[in-house]
Amino acid sequence: MLQVIPYLARIFFCISTLISCTGVPVVTAKNVCHIIYDAGSSGTRLFIYEQTGTNLITHSGPKVGALADPLRGVTDSHITDIDSIVGRVISSLDLMRRDGERYNGEPEWLGFDWVNQCNIASAKIYATAGMRIAEQSNPEGSLAMWQALGLKLAAKVGPEVLVETKTISGFEEGLFAWLSLQDTGGTTDFGMVEMGGASSQVTFPCPDCSPTNDAVKKVRVNGKPIQIYSYSYLGLGQDEAPKSLTFPAIDPVPPNCAFGVGDGLKDWSVARCADEILLTVKGASSALKDPYNYSSSITQGAKGTDGIKEGQKIRGTTNTLPNSLKNISKWTLTGAFNYRKETDINECCFNKSSACYKPQSACFTPIYLDKYLQTLDIPLARTTTKEESWTRGAVQCEIENCLAEVATPPVCRWMASGCLQH
Repeated sequence: MLQVIPYLARIFFCISTLISCTGVPVVTAKNVCHIIYDAGSSGTRLFIYEQTGTNLITHSGPKVGALADPLRGVTDSHITDIDSIVGRVISSLDLMRRDGERYNGEPEWLGFDWVNQCNIASAKIYATAGMRIAEQSNPEGSLAMWQALGLKLAAKVGPEVLVETKTISGFEEGLFAWLSLQDTGGTTDFGMVEMGGASSQVTFPCPDCSPTNDAVKKVRVNGKPIQIYSYSYLGLGQDEAPKSLTFPAIDPVPPNCAFGVGDGLKDWSVARCADEILLTVKGASSALKDPYNYSSSITQGAKGTDGIKEGQKIRGTTNTLPNSLKNISKWTLTGAFNYRKETDINECCFNKSSACYKPQSACFTPIYLDKYLQTLDIPLARTTTKEESWTRGAVQCEIENCLAEVATPPVCRWMASGCLQH
C-alpha cells in the first residue's frame, strides 16, 4: 500500500502538468484555424475562427484603419500612407496574441496565441464596399496595395498556408453574411438585408429565379445545392446614401434631415426628410438606384443614352429585385439595423441629444433605414435583427467549398473593365 500512493501521485503529477511519465512533454493536438480580415469602409478588423469538430469558435482581434482610406483620401489619409496601413494590418496578428488595451475596465480584445494554439489553414484579407469605391477611383494604387498585402501576409503566416487578398464581389458579401446568420439547425428559408457603411446587400433563397440573372448562383449549403439571389447596392450604405441619393449631392445630409432639425422647425415632420431620400428613379418605383455600380453595356438607341457610345458602361444604374422576394416570410436584418433604436428620431431629429452617434447623420440614418425597408416592401412584422460578422460565413463557405458549383464567377459590377487582377 505504501508503494501505491507515490505511484498514484506520480500519475496525477504527469497528467496535471502535461508531462509524460518518461519525462517527455506531451504534445497536444492543435485545432485548425482560419485567419480572416474584414476590410470594411470604417476599418479593418481581424478575426480568427477556430474549428472544434463542427463548431467555429470566434476570436475577435484588433481593428485598424480602413484599407480604402489612403486611396480615397478620407479621414486625413493620403496615398503616401499605403505602406503604413499595410504594416498596421499585418502587425495586428502580433497584437492578437495578447489582450488589447483596457477600455472601461475591459480589454478591447481577448488575446489568442494563434501561433502556438493553431494549425492555420488559410489567411485572407477580404475587402468590401469601401474598397470597391477605391478601386474605381484609384485602380493603380489599389493594385499596389493588394500586391503588398499579399506578399506581407504570406511572409507572416508561411508557405503552407492558403493566402488570399482581394475585394469580394457584392454577391459574395451578401452570401457570406446570409450564411453567418443561419441558426444552429442550418435553416435556409429566410432572407437577409444587410446595411453597411458604403453598400447594402439583399440575399435570399430563390429557386424560381432565372439562372441567367448574374445575381443568381447555385451554391452548396449544408451539403445540398441551393439557388441564391444576392445583390449589393453600392452607394446605399448608411454613410454614402446622403451623398448618393440626394440631388444635387449634399454632404453631409439634406437640410430637412439635419441633426435636431425638428427642434428649430416646429412644423418639421419625418416625411420632409424622407421625401428628400430618392431611392428610386422617378416613375419606376420598383427599380432601386444602384448609384456607384456600372450599368450593363449600353445598346444603341436606348432611352436616355444620347452621346454614349455603343457598348459603353456608365457609373450609376438601377436594379429591380425579383418578385420571388415576396415569397420570403422571414427576414433577418443585420449591420446598421442592429444599432437602430426606437428613440433615435425623437432624440436626434426632434432634439439634439448627446446620446446620438455621429450627430451630423444621426437624424438622417433612422429615417433612411425605415424608408429603405419600405421601398424593398419588407414588412417590419416579418423581420428580426441579429448581429454577426459576415467573416464567419466566409469561413463556412471555405470549409464547405460552397462556391464549387458556380460555373461563372460573380461579376465585379463596380468596375467598368472587369475585376482588378493582381
